[in-house]
Amino acid sequence: MDSMIRAVGVDLDGTLLQLSDDFIPQYLRLVNDWVAPRLNLDSLLSKAIWETTMWATAKDHGDILFQDAFYRNLCQALGVSRQTVEEVFATFYRTVFPDLRYLGHPVVGAMGFLTQLQAMGLRVALLTSPVFPKMAIEERLVWAGLEGFPFDWISSFEVVHAAKPHPAYYGEAAKILGIEPRHWLMVGNDLEADIRPAVATGMQAWWVNDRDLPDDLQGKAFHGTFHRLLEMLKTRYIL
Repeated sequence: MDSMIRAVGVDLDGTLLQLSDDFIPQYLRLVNDWVAPRLNLDSLLSKAIWETTMWATAKDHGDILFQDAFYRNLCQALGVSRQTVEEVFATFYRTVFPDLRYLGHPVVGAMGFLTQLQAMGLRVALLTSPVFPKMAIEERLVWAGLEGFPFDWISSFEVVHAAKPHPAYYGEAAKILGIEPRHWLMVGNDLEADIRPAVATGMQAWWVNDRDLPDDLQGKAFHGTFHRLLEMLKTRYIL
């Protein structure tokens, strides 16, 4: 069976961007400190957001966009209109979210890696977990030193119907770019969010890690550095 690689999906956090473990706690703290008062809510806002995110990422929402499912559930829990929530969060992501930049740092060689992928004629998609709106993803690309890189597609809150680690998320990415999963390579640092669901969808996968793969992934995925992957991709075949 022809399994030539035609598209590469690349994760963001932990793969192209070094992100501190304090990012989520500090993000939720900012939400409580800045967003909650503007919605006349208390500190339970961050708890509601976290619970809604966990609920939303566990499902394939079918014909419903991820953002629509998320807002419907969150606004029902909070008793606040979607328009109000969206307006406040838009201002938050534009003016306050960048304050978290100190928690993110570029991964050495990331820009060169992406540039070489495209130089090989490969389609390159940013397959980051779409639990944030596009403006927050673009902000984190700035932290990664990747602003302006011409990704062929970026998954975000507004354009998908499922999220990591649901296999439907990977199937949707393949469908949007019009390339069958067997011609994809998913590159990421997280076995559970990036590697296993991509393999389950029929994609090939590369774990950015020097440790050995678990037994159940032997022969189904590879692992190593960006440099090693680029050397193997020169043949356009991995497995």
